[in-house]
Amino acid sequence: MQEEQKQVLTPEIPERQERLVFFALPFKKLKLKYPWQNRVIFFDPTEIYRRLPINLYQRLQTHMAFKDMFPDRKDGFCSCGCGEPLSGRRRRWVSDDCSKFALAVWGIIDGQVGHIEYYVAKYNQRVCAICRARRDLKVDHIVPVKHGGGGCWLSNFQLLCHTCHVSKTNKDFGWKQKKAEKPIKVKT
Repeated sequence: MQEEQKQVLTPEIPERQERLVFFALPFKKLKLKYPWQNRVIFFDPTEIYRRLPINLYQRLQTHMAFKDMFPDRKDGFCSCGCGEPLSGRRRRWVSDDCSKFALAVWGIIDGQVGHIEYYVAKYNQRVCAICRARRDLKVDHIVPVKHGGGGCWLSNFQLLCHTCHVSKTNKDFGWKQKKAEKPIKVKT
């Protein structure tokens, strides 16, 4: 039973799709209020995805605990992975920025829409990826959840206006597609 459940949680997905779902965004210059937000956007979450059982067919990772993603380290270094040694009374994070960074990364992988929408909008300058509109934007999974795009990183999200989002969703799910005309059978 446990082996069967593990297969569901860590499915084999094609390499091209894995790049979209797991990997860091390409670097570009952004103006963000805090430096730790740049760390979030350009963070490479590959190690987390390889270490933890993330269900790619589920939007929210309800089984995922924050301490699973960023466990306490016993070697005296920050749990966020920045490599800085802890000092003074600090037992987990070197600074408040490290804890904010870790919380944002957890929120994105956990599927919290507010975190995802904020960082995708910052990275994509708040424009629709298809028609470049700036109004009524929605976050869209490039690889749909039903095809293994759930619990993913920022690289699998894009902003779409409502019209483009409806059109893409209909295409992804095969809804409202024009059916091929059936040939008319003539009795002879």
